[in-house]
Amino acid sequence: MTDLLSISGLHTRFDTERGVVRAVEDVDLTIREGETVGLVGESGSGKSVTALSAMGLVDDPGYVADGEVVFRDGDLARQFADEYARADEFVDLDAGTVDLTAAPESALRDVRGGEMSMIFQDPMTSLNPAMTVGEQVAESLKLHRYGAKRSDNWFNALRSVLPNVRDGMGEEVLEETVSILREVGISEPTRRVDEYPHEFSGGMRQRVLIAIALACQPQLLVADEPTTALDVTIQAQILDLIDDLQEEMGMSVLFITHDLGVIAEVCDRVAVMYAGNIVEEGPVEEIFANPSHPYTYTLLESIPREEQDRLTPIEGNVPDLIDMPPGCHFAPRCPWAQEECRAGEIPYLQHGGADVDHRSKCVLETFDESEYGADREGLAATSHEVGDTLMQVEGLKKHFNRADDVLDRWLATEPQTVRAVDGVSFDVREGETVGLVGESGCGKSTTGRTILRLLEPTDGRVLFAGDDLAELSGADLREARKDMQMIFQDPMSSLDPRMTVRQIIEEPLKIHDLPEEAPGDGTSQREQRRQRVLELVEAVGLSRDQVDRYPHEMSGGQRQRVGIARALAVDPDFIVADEPVSALDVSVQAQILNLMEDLQEEFGLTYLFIAHDLSVVRHVSDRVAVMYLGEIVEFADTDELFADPRHPYTRALLSAIPDPDPTASDEDRIILPGDVPSPIEPPSGCHFHTRCPEVIPPADIDIDQGTFREVMDLRQRVADESVDVEAVRERAGLADQAVADGGTVEAAPDAVVDALVDEVFTTPPTGRNRTVVETALGQVAAGEWAAAEETLRDRFESVCERKRPALDDTAHPAACHLYDDAEPGAVDRTE
Repeated sequence: MTDLLSISGLHTRFDTERGVVRAVEDVDLTIREGETVGLVGESGSGKSVTALSAMGLVDDPGYVADGEVVFRDGDLARQFADEYARADEFVDLDAGTVDLTAAPESALRDVRGGEMSMIFQDPMTSLNPAMTVGEQVAESLKLHRYGAKRSDNWFNALRSVLPNVRDGMGEEVLEETVSILREVGISEPTRRVDEYPHEFSGGMRQRVLIAIALACQPQLLVADEPTTALDVTIQAQILDLIDDLQEEMGMSVLFITHDLGVIAEVCDRVAVMYAGNIVEEGPVEEIFANPSHPYTYTLLESIPREEQDRLTPIEGNVPDLIDMPPGCHFAPRCPWAQEECRAGEIPYLQHGGADVDHRSKCVLETFDESEYGADREGLAATSHEVGDTLMQVEGLKKHFNRADDVLDRWLATEPQTVRAVDGVSFDVREGETVGLVGESGCGKSTTGRTILRLLEPTDGRVLFAGDDLAELSGADLREARKDMQMIFQDPMSSLDPRMTVRQIIEEPLKIHDLPEEAPGDGTSQREQRRQRVLELVEAVGLSRDQVDRYPHEMSGGQRQRVGIARALAVDPDFIVADEPVSALDVSVQAQILNLMEDLQEEFGLTYLFIAHDLSVVRHVSDRVAVMYLGEIVEFADTDELFADPRHPYTRALLSAIPDPDPTASDEDRIILPGDVPSPIEPPSGCHFHTRCPEVIPPADIDIDQGTFREVMDLRQRVADESVDVEAVRERAGLADQAVADGGTVEAAPDAVVDALVDEVFTTPPTGRNRTVVETALGQVAAGEWAAAEETLRDRFESVCERKRPALDDTAHPAACHLYDDAEPGAVDRTE
């Protein structure tokens, strides 16, 4: 396999007032044609800076101080040799390579987007909100394929940020833009090409970024954390899409992430980064089976696994890149560090067999893995006692109205009520942890906030220790809130940046006038508060000398510890933990999860643990409630739910969890189509029926389950009038055939109907089912949408859309019609 990109001796630095940040230090990395290389490590290890350096995208005060980035492409080398008078400074015609670190910016602009493209982490900040998605995809095509590249000046810079008109896109560019959007899985691209980023869901926005990156069919795709902000189901869609496009285009991929499960699933080789260095590199199966650097091993040990009672986090934090320790940068945190690790240059040692290219930057040939975590065995989690019901949620609803005032409500032409939480019932017992899981937008966080009366409920009630919280107000509610606290998802936005750690933790004590009684030694209330703050700081694993720091002076894990200390300040009984570890690296995540378990044992805490990471939920929860579009669809003991998930949505969630094992099969993975529907107009019946792979066909028709799912998708498209007949005509070469006789059904050409069937179905229906579908598609071709909708509904209406299922009173309830008339174990799921 030929090397496509070679990075040699790369050094990238940032000049700051505090000193020089050595973000990337002496990095060597090769990406071969057609392979996927993973770049993994904790936040701040230099992963993204390495990619940006390779593409010449490091901005001031950053710069590439040394090293080479060589791109191999003979045609590109010859093009630059013809275009540039001094091409010999960065082009080697004999080798067919281009040195990107020495190339001028104008040459790099040809490479970026054309030969190398990048998918950025956050699509909402990467897409221009003032331009349609079609214009943004077309921009790349026009720059690299249609000769619209302009010289660098202020006038052209201004033109580039102003929105274009579609008419200026050109028919050829428009057709290619629509084709690219279709390839990345955006339905009805002819219609959606004129929509703006805010009109797309998170998963669809990520697909638009992929479309922009792949518009010019690059040889190398750099994917920088492309799934970090996505739910596990949408992540599975995106990973599947990238894999399919890579196979189709034959491109190479540099995949940057801190998720080791994703690395195991998608990569051929993996490079592990720590504090600016690549500390280990090799084939993904070899690295996961035989990690040879202590950092790689400890990183893998931080992942929550089924068999672990307690996680083993990496002690300490990533070092300051301005003042890094000599020798091995990992030595201060390494359980096996030797004297020779702390000084001098650390060599790369080869591991594995003679035919395995596996290197590790460590002086140790081997290390005793059994020693790791042995000194913490005494802290192993024990089974905590669970008492009587502490909190009971009954029929809880929280609806939001989008109308600003009465006039808006009166003039509105569409529903204005957002049904964020729509009839949730569950209980939480004293001393236990209940996990609340589901995709973004399902209502998890709103449920937690409404339970605590941070949001006023629309209906239902919450009983806490026998008291109805809805009946409390003023002083009584404030008194109750001492027993109920919340840990927020993002500590950076939930901690006041103007307050020190001491002030943040002390604030709830002041609000509730605590402590209430003075001790007999005459200590003042102010001094008692100061002492309480110090006790809490130590309880959450921070040092006393950190109490006078501000949030921005602390790491992400430390800030989250401050948030936990603040929640514990008033000695609560119940804590809502809203995604408390989702923004953290796996090593810091392990520290926080262990801390929460220890605090639960020490203080007898009860948790409602909200998360979308099911591996984390499995580790911390006694019971799990699965939520979808404002409703709980399944509730069971953790072990039982993971062993026997009954609701199709739960099965899809569990199947989509990335497995940190490169040898694991993903044949049973369920890829859910689309996104969570809008809570403004939720689907009728079972809200999940629009995506469910096990939606129940009518009892009197014989149809394949996969085909019936496609029929249901067609029905939704017909209801939305989103079948683009003209686009199908053009792709089928039928654009010159018109519907005659006033657009009646009989006049619709059979060829158009056949083309629509091929467009909609992977496995077309047969017999009577085929006849009904063809009749409906003929009506669609004639523009008779309502008639087509009625034709399909008469034949294919499912119980799942007619009747809303409810949770029963069994030990393991699932709101699904599969269990209406049979015992759960008797349900045949083979169809």
